[in-house]
Amino acid sequence: MAHYKLILAYEGTQYHGFQRQKEKHSVQAEFEAALRELGWLGRAVMPAGRTDSGVHARGQVISFSLDWKHGTDKLVTALNAHLPEDIAVQAAEEVPLAFHPRYDALSRTYRYQLYAQSARDPLVDRFSWRLDTMPDLERMNRAAEALHGEHDFRAFGKALKEDATTVRRIFAAEWAGSSTEAAFTICGNAFLYHMVRRIVFVLVQIGLGRLPEEIVSKGLESGETGIVSLAPARGLCLMEVAYPERD
Repeated sequence: MAHYKLILAYEGTQYHGFQRQKEKHSVQAEFEAALRELGWLGRAVMPAGRTDSGVHARGQVISFSLDWKHGTDKLVTALNAHLPEDIAVQAAEEVPLAFHPRYDALSRTYRYQLYAQSARDPLVDRFSWRLDTMPDLERMNRAAEALHGEHDFRAFGKALKEDATTVRRIFAAEWAGSSTEAAFTICGNAFLYHMVRRIVFVLVQIGLGRLPEEIVSKGLESGETGIVSLAPARGLCLMEVAYPERD
């Protein structure tokens, strides 16, 4: 019996998030069904974190124990043979039994994409938020500077457990793009429920001139912004989860 760490990619459009849910289609349920085809007898795999309904991933990390005698390359091939087309294992490695994809993570990196044009583009729309006009990226980046460092982010999300801390540390938060498309990259030690999508919504409203730049810093100071709206889930992707290097 070995313990494995896998990097999983998926298109979240057809799923109610990563976490297994009763009577709802989830990435976890599909992956665990594929694992059972290989003789897995566990109760649940461990993920680095939950992704919302409709959110995508390129770098979700999961771990589990499995009695497998054929090496990690064949494990990847075997799992992908049993997974649907919108879910695929990217890499696998054996790790110590104590490894935990959530608690051992140093950082998570998300990317949010948007594009601007009057008509919807079906080839882009599944992975981006469409706007009629491109917001001002410079204004958005000035506002995003307030996110850097350690803050109480309760104005932008909530903890998954009652009474859990809402303090998080952001290492990077920046928009880049052109007059027709843009992407927001944000890296932090962890994120609250809906935190990235609410931050994106607020920053886009700033870029469109509908909110002042100071609302971000004031929200961090006061714990509220008065904004409850979220950017659409389809533009968000979990890109990477980073861990300490092992000897």
